[in-house]
Amino acid sequence: MEEPHGYWKTKIHERNAELDTNWWPFVENINDILDRMRELEQEIDNVSNDVGEAKGLGRGLYKLLYKLGFLDKEWKINWVAAQNLKEVLENDGNEDGNGNGNGKDS
Repeated sequence: MEEPHGYWKTKIHERNAELDTNWWPFVENINDILDRMRELEQEIDNVSNDVGEAKGLGRGLYKLLYKLGFLDKEWKINWVAAQNLKEVLENDGNEDGNGNGNGKDS
């Protein structure tokens, strides 16, 4: 948004105070309000897109964890699978590809 809401609101009130026989300030006020509504609509659309992207990422993560066996359909963690993964990761850091325990890949 280009200008702060307080400034925009003050400008509308000042133009309304000058209304008598000249209705052009009223028309300008309506156009300013419509412009402001378009800006707000764009901001709402941007937030909606961000929420949609986050939901998509969450669904993708759930599907991945479910396929790997870390979650069940009720979003409960399979602690046996998590413990097995922890052990695999710990053992991978302690062994190289030849079964030696130096922690470096050859």
